[in-house]
Amino acid sequence: MTDTTSETETWSPREDLSAFRERGIAEQVLLTLITLIGVGLTAVTLYFAWERPVVRAKFAIGFFGAGTALYYLAQALTVAEDPTDRSSATKLTAWVPDRPYRLVRIVDGFVCVALAVAGAATSYHVFTNYARLDGPALISGFQNVDLYVGLVIVVLTIDATRRAYGWSIALVAVGSVLYAFFGDLMPGFLQHPGFSLEGIATYGAVRLSGAFGFIMEIGATWVAIFIMFAGLAREFGALDVILGLGKKLGENLRSGVVHVAVISSMAMGSITGSAAANAATTGSFTIPMMKDQGVRKDFAAAIESVASSGGQIMPPVMGVAAFLMADILGVAYVRVIQAAIIPALLFYFSVGVAVQFAVLRYGWTTENTDGPGILSSLFSRGSLLKSLYALVVVGAFYVVRFVLGLGILQSAAAAIVALLVTRLLQAVALQGRNGNSVGEDFAGAIARFFDGAHFAIPMSVLVYTLVVMQLSPMAAGLYTSLTMIGTMVLGNPMATLARNLGGVTEGGESTDATASGVSIGTAVERTLYTLVETVYTTLKGFRRGAMDMAPLVGVLAAMGVIISMLTQTGLTSEISVRMVALGGGVLLVVLILAMITSILFGLGMPTPAAYILVATLLVSPLVELGVTEITAHLFVFYFAMLSAITPPVAVGVAVGSRIANSGFMISAKQSLRIGAAGFLIPFSLVVNDSLVNWSLTGTPVSAFCVFVGVVALTAVTIGFDGRHVLGATHRAAYLLLALTALYAPALNVYIGSGMSTMLQLTAAAIALAGLTLTQMDRLPGVVTPARRARDR
Repeated sequence: MTDTTSETETWSPREDLSAFRERGIAEQVLLTLITLIGVGLTAVTLYFAWERPVVRAKFAIGFFGAGTALYYLAQALTVAEDPTDRSSATKLTAWVPDRPYRLVRIVDGFVCVALAVAGAATSYHVFTNYARLDGPALISGFQNVDLYVGLVIVVLTIDATRRAYGWSIALVAVGSVLYAFFGDLMPGFLQHPGFSLEGIATYGAVRLSGAFGFIMEIGATWVAIFIMFAGLAREFGALDVILGLGKKLGENLRSGVVHVAVISSMAMGSITGSAAANAATTGSFTIPMMKDQGVRKDFAAAIESVASSGGQIMPPVMGVAAFLMADILGVAYVRVIQAAIIPALLFYFSVGVAVQFAVLRYGWTTENTDGPGILSSLFSRGSLLKSLYALVVVGAFYVVRFVLGLGILQSAAAAIVALLVTRLLQAVALQGRNGNSVGEDFAGAIARFFDGAHFAIPMSVLVYTLVVMQLSPMAAGLYTSLTMIGTMVLGNPMATLARNLGGVTEGGESTDATASGVSIGTAVERTLYTLVETVYTTLKGFRRGAMDMAPLVGVLAAMGVIISMLTQTGLTSEISVRMVALGGGVLLVVLILAMITSILFGLGMPTPAAYILVATLLVSPLVELGVTEITAHLFVFYFAMLSAITPPVAVGVAVGSRIANSGFMISAKQSLRIGAAGFLIPFSLVVNDSLVNWSLTGTPVSAFCVFVGVVALTAVTIGFDGRHVLGATHRAAYLLLALTALYAPALNVYIGSGMSTMLQLTAAAIALAGLTLTQMDRLPGVVTPARRARDR
């Protein structure tokens, strides 16, 4: 079972060993195997990223075997831990009495162990016969054992997908295989000669396509290293730091923790790639906090669900789909980030505005009298000092790297030394003012830095390697992971030593170091123990990263099988031609058809899997009608993401409503209200192509107009403009202005590009003026909405 809890485990190695000894023999064996495979898989992935000892395709084959075995062993462990657990019961087994159900579960546990062995064995066969399968076998033919192995792999991918993500993707995979096998029985344009079992086995796996195609290669390299980095970060407590910072920010905002939920879910959603997992992880914290503030439970569930879903379109990771998109398009990864950043900001801007309007309309604000206020916090002495430290670090790095021309390691070391010297000078300058000596003040500063600020080091490396150096995701993930490990292994003991010598508690508060009675020997002993704990936590992070990745292995392999079956049968090209014909060559009609299809295919699926499927089927007809390729990919990806908040499935809403204890349909309704602008933004990307493909003049104009249009549209969906509850007339006016600001360039062919741009700017300016004057209470009375009581 994938560990998706957000709490940082704080057990020491001794406590873990004691808990391990209390388990039964079966649990001990399974847990040992899981730990060895999990730690080994992450370590081997990092080694591959560093050394590249084999080609990517061959590494993906081995990764599939280890990942599949890890997932099935984890499933077997859940059975061993509690054979009567009904949390995963299906409709077929829910009615079974306890004793027979327990027997069924035990049998399933043995099946999982057998499937784990099968996954490892079949992967080993393909791995060791890679040279033959990649060349001679294509000419001389495959051996019988190859075909059996291929069929087992196809079955394994479907079963692992069913267990991890339910029947939605599994049925699509089964349908693709049946379609390939019974193609000669299909009607009309769906008909094709049909595959034999040999064809399904070869195209499904042993031709090194299908389950071992490019999707599995990307998953085993680009995707895996970031998932594993996320596992490390969570084990080291990064999520706790994010939530803690968000809570502090919420103390200074009228909206309280509501916007905190949006921001934290955005950050986590970009990494996880699963709306359901993200909603479960961050929602377990944010939803109760929102309810405590007074937010209605259906809105709390909706806010978390929308924010968790949208994180998957936020660069730099985009829920791992950015890596898939870059490989499919054959462009640099940074190009995908550039294309996706404005659409992502548009979505979260619309969500932020919708949440703000909802909080104001329903009176869910928090009047915090203790906090200093957001402006006071931003311009406080502490914030200004932190800005100075950041300038020192960036300046030192820039001088050493670009002026002196030294390497990255020397530049990073120089930046650290410059920061330490600056902080030491501050301690000297403030000597005696706070009652501490220079050493105590300096040691306390180091200790407080490792209470959360140190996570900025690996994140800075991530941004620098991806955006500035433009390294591959594999290399960027490697350097970021190594930086994270180095920061924690070196920093945690340093922080412990500083706390003991500087008299600082875990919370960062100063104490009387002398009174505490901590000797040098005791401080060193505690520091060494912290080093051991940090190394142990690193290994747990390795295991958690691999465990988080394991369920994705099956679904990525299944998507490879689906695409191989559909491509080899010619269905993808047929759908492209038929969709253009069905739309009559009218771009708007084809876009609407693509939207509906993307949402339908995305129902119940993880967004990366849904994106791969819809991109394979739907991008070509859009490109044929003049949409640029990267815009077409973002269009279908956007709607695949929105399927997580679209009934009747809406997996993100299902998780959020369960945590909030609210009704599913009412939560889904509020999700559609909050995320309504998201369903119109993709169309604006097609009309305003400069939002994706940047230009010097077009991008600023389009961005201004579309952002204003999004605000006006949000006022319509929420029925509130920040001051007044809007009636039908004002909603209609704002809707007209919003649609004009979003889509006026679509009139280029009728009134010319210059006139359409003027119309777009005029609509945006009127909407902005109206909203601004409303906030200032300066809107002329004749057009001011009648004041009505706000809803409760």
